[in-house]
Amino acid sequence: MSKLNLAVIFGGSSIERESSIESAITLINNLSREKYNIIPVYVNAQGNYFLYEGGPHSIKAAEWENFGTKCQIDLNRQSNGLLRISGERVKNVPVDVAIPLIRGSLLGGSMQGVLEVSGIKYVGATLMASSLTADNGMTKLLAKSLGIACPKHLLFDSKDLDNFDDLLRTIRYKLGYPCNIKPLKRGFSDGISIAYNKKELEDAVLTAFLYGNKIIAEKMVQGRELVCAILVCRDEIFVSGMGEVLPGDELCMSPKLNNEKISEIKDAALRLYKSMDIHGPACFKFFLEDIADNVFLGEIDTTLRFHDTDIYPRIMQSYLGISSQELIDKLIETALEH
Repeated sequence: MSKLNLAVIFGGSSIERESSIESAITLINNLSREKYNIIPVYVNAQGNYFLYEGGPHSIKAAEWENFGTKCQIDLNRQSNGLLRISGERVKNVPVDVAIPLIRGSLLGGSMQGVLEVSGIKYVGATLMASSLTADNGMTKLLAKSLGIACPKHLLFDSKDLDNFDDLLRTIRYKLGYPCNIKPLKRGFSDGISIAYNKKELEDAVLTAFLYGNKIIAEKMVQGRELVCAILVCRDEIFVSGMGEVLPGDELCMSPKLNNEKISEIKDAALRLYKSMDIHGPACFKFFLEDIADNVFLGEIDTTLRFHDTDIYPRIMQSYLGISSQELIDKLIETALEH
């Protein structure tokens, strides 16, 4: 059986590009060299693509603009690959499947759109699902239409800054403290803040607007943070067991939780997964309120991450009893089938 040409695309424009690089290193180190020809592709903050042709141990230290070879995704569907550009010489590099580990402005369907135009199959959520889950407002709107509760929240755009005091007053009186302030579009964790008082709220709002022209203010739910993951393989849907995120981002794989709440959360995750036609790996975060025991949707994360500490691979590997390499193989298998 011939090897698959596998492009690992990483980097991006946000501060999270370092996390993307780390994720790419972890992924590449867990890929079978017997099954795949690995093609690392770095995207810098300006959106330029570089093909790295050295060993995986040097990826983190490489200065991509100096040592990488320029390339771009070939939009000719007959080619299904990359264009390697060296001076005036252009060479086609065939790609069977891509794994986008992108962060920043390319998160949320942009990369999936380019890959679909080019005819390259890819690991991850569909274009529509990636766009929906990257938009906090749209995610909550869809959840509400399915009868799934979300924390109380407010949306603002940059025009509201003309009445900054009114904006702050609206958040204080309708949501109260503490509250989360973040860009409407996911992908910029450095733009997220928690406000406990007026001064922190002012700073949080101004910071969030640095990352886009729309922001979301959300009432914090005092309670437990619960997560589950979903994987599709050979048209079979696997919904993982429940995990709990503890202080310090520690993950408890067997939280004390009654079966009724577990079923409620897993059912909500599955309905969202199907409604969005995600058809790729997804991690669902829910909050279980301390006082009233109500369940609220936190977020849906379809961004691929492969750190040893990341929730999706940990919880899905534990549930299925498989290794990192086996999980990656299943994700690639799904991409090739879809």
